[in-house]
Amino acid sequence: MTAQTKDSKHVKCEIRFDNSSSGVYRPGDTVNGTIVITLDKKKKFRGICLRINGFASSFWDAKVKIDSGNKVRKTAFKGRENYFSTINYFVGSDVGNPLEVPAGTYTYPFSCQIPPHAPASMESSYGHIRYLVKLSFERPWKNDIVYQQDIVVRGNSDLNLNAAELSKPTKAEAMTSFYFGLTEPLIVTATTPRSGYVPGDVIELTMHVNNQSSVDVKSIAVKLQRVDTFTSQVPRVEQRQEFTVLEERITGKIAKRQDAKIEENILIGPGIPSDDVHCRVIQVKYELDIVVQPIRSRKKLSLKLPIVLGTTAITNNGHLPNRALEKQQEALLGYAPSAPTASEVDDNQGAPPSYIDLQAALASTSCSYSVASDITADEAISEADGANRTGPYEPREF
Repeated sequence: MTAQTKDSKHVKCEIRFDNSSSGVYRPGDTVNGTIVITLDKKKKFRGICLRINGFASSFWDAKVKIDSGNKVRKTAFKGRENYFSTINYFVGSDVGNPLEVPAGTYTYPFSCQIPPHAPASMESSYGHIRYLVKLSFERPWKNDIVYQQDIVVRGNSDLNLNAAELSKPTKAEAMTSFYFGLTEPLIVTATTPRSGYVPGDVIELTMHVNNQSSVDVKSIAVKLQRVDTFTSQVPRVEQRQEFTVLEERITGKIAKRQDAKIEENILIGPGIPSDDVHCRVIQVKYELDIVVQPIRSRKKLSLKLPIVLGTTAITNNGHLPNRALEKQQEALLGYAPSAPTASEVDDNQGAPPSYIDLQAALASTSCSYSVASDITADEAISEADGANRTGPYEPREF
């Protein structure tokens, strides 16, 4: 994991973490480690400096109109937020004459604390949140020799801090008619029992389709997706979004003048916790995006349900542990569990089981796409028509 920007056959460096061999920490943790430097022969340096910092950065290029004319210019949009920074010179300083360091092995300890409210590490096409340990051998009249290693920060998000709100059911409804309003309406309602989840939970989505119109519904696409919002500060405040699809389900045809009830169980895999508070330039959210596509019509119905992903599950949320495991298996394998037994009801204690062994069974279906702040996601990505079933919709048994 050690990166070197300029090779030097006579200088070797190793960055070691004492309390985490993999360099993975939580907000509020103290990072302790040692720097081991080996010089094959004596070298001159102005300074040997260790920098440890955490920051968020957003960046992208966009074409911007110049004044009121038709000319456009490529403009770089950037934003940055710093969380902490430490600088320590083991040898010399940033000013002064070079010092000769004899050949040998040198060991230097280091320590720093990650702020309690630091956001989780993340990487994206339009920005990142990074925590770095960077050792620089500063040389006059030459390029510096730099070694760098990442500190990975896993976010903390306790859903119990907002349990009352996150335990409430969510609901979205959309309605449209066709042929200039001459048909009866198509009404779609989507609900989930709550909005707060942790990895390993199952989202129990229920959709009611009341198609009173004379137009068939071709398909309904359901996407669980992460929405990353990037904010620039210069040259002005702008926003750009990137959508990462984590799971997608597509139903079959629903005939005209028919009602249907559709139930989907979506298993949540590992992910960055939702966070729109601790970082001003990058916000992470999740949602269920539901798109209803009628046949021979450009009128799509779009519904969105918010999903909040945390790391600590809501306690006493009314979910049976054994039933939660069955829901996980059903989401993976597609079988219908039996009704809960009396012993299961009596033993209704604690949160659902954590996401452990089922992680390996999840097939990776993630893909990402991005849109500017004034473009909708539906305009940015086309529907996968080839994956739609052509037969009539048959309700699933639960």
